[in-house]
Amino acid sequence: MTNSNLITVFNGSISNQIVQLANARDLHSFLESNQDFSNWISNRISEYGFIQDEDYIIVTERTKGRPRKEYHITLDMGKELGMVERNEKGRQIRKYFIACEKRLKELQNPQPNLPLADEPKFSFEQTQAQWLRFASTWYALYNCVELLAKLDKPLHALGSHYAPQVCGHATEYKITLGVMHRLLVPMFEQFEVDPLDDPHYYKALNTLRNYKPQGLGAIVRV
Repeated sequence: MTNSNLITVFNGSISNQIVQLANARDLHSFLESNQDFSNWISNRISEYGFIQDEDYIIVTERTKGRPRKEYHITLDMGKELGMVERNEKGRQIRKYFIACEKRLKELQNPQPNLPLADEPKFSFEQTQAQWLRFASTWYALYNCVELLAKLDKPLHALGSHYAPQVCGHATEYKITLGVMHRLLVPMFEQFEVDPLDDPHYYKALNTLRNYKPQGLGAIVRV
């Protein structure tokens, strides 16, 4: 097992803020604690004063018909939980969470681009129909994100183990939508599509032009 995948880190929401989270049960398993999970997490929360909906959220999942509490914790909480173990596993997971946070900051604040003269450039001749395929692909991803957003709350209410995955994918795809929006909009500046002749491309292009990037999608640059 390498430092790149000690445990799964995913995007989630706490107090309407997008944050990186980890499943405390996965952390407990990695740390190889002698305590059972329920006692371990309850004791740690009580002893170190972690606050629900600030340091962690509770998600109820159903396993073979039985509801089970899952604690989705922030990486700050995860680092502290690793540190208090006072062993090599704890040090490993703390460094891992720090690396995850660093990677996110790099995505949010990329290094300045190399001078344009040093960057390779490519040009391709495409017909308008071929270019519109890019708008159509972006529009398909947009519809996917809209669907994931609608599924998020019902899946959480059902206690589905797919809920955090849906939330994480929706957040990641929003980033891609924002990045691709900034690349594609200038390319289609002079394109005009007849809504009667090509209703799909018209809607795709119109949605692309009117889209407002959200969250990290409004921050991350290529």
